[in-house]
Amino acid sequence: MIKDIENKIHTQIPMTKLMQLELKSMDNISLITTAPLHINVNDKGTAFGGSLSSITIISSWCIAYYLSEKLNLEKSSIVIVKNETKFLRPVRSDIVCTTYIPKDEEINILESKLEEKNSGTIKIHAQIIEDKEICVDFRGTYYIKKM
Repeated sequence: MIKDIENKIHTQIPMTKLMQLELKSMDNISLITTAPLHINVNDKGTAFGGSLSSITIISSWCIAYYLSEKLNLEKSSIVIVKNETKFLRPVRSDIVCTTYIPKDEEINILESKLEEKNSGTIKIHAQIIEDKEICVDFRGTYYIKKM
């Protein structure tokens, strides 16, 4: 499943391929995505804030897409409608993003909204952690609409 999602984002969001964003693994708790520092570096030798922001937004979009597939939506439109990103520490090595799958209760609420209104929102949380320190903390709200 994650290779299908990776192919989708590399095809439909070309910058993800240029950033060398990879979907490494997924379990029932989280999705791990990575990108090399040397492609996403700034003038200080640390990860570029725009890359960090993009990686958390796109990784969270991947979770929203995964949920739409899990809920058997044949076609859907997924967009981010709100986010907050805290840049807490510089990232000095290859970027590793952990994006958390929402709790079952939240997924059930989304499913109910999709059944009732053909659309709904879900909040997704992602973090970039380096040396056991949170460097980036992201929270986004994604709107999913049945097509």
